[in-house]
Amino acid sequence: MKNLNKKEFKVVKVSKTEFELENGSIYPIPFELDYTPTVEEFQKMINNSKKLILNLIREFNKRN
Repeated sequence: MKNLNKKEFKVVKVSKTEFELENGSIYPIPFELDYTPTVEEFQKMINNSKKLILNLIREFNKRN
């Protein structure tokens, strides 16, 4: 969890079906989008997703 918390995912390119990070990694977008978001919009989505995952892990750890 510490590694994920420190890790930054900098988006540099987005299409309707995939996105690219600053390190050159390209990932598919596993859901259908109604529009192609800007890099800034998609960066917010990535940041919010990271926060959500970290919160889910924290909640899980509290229960166990």
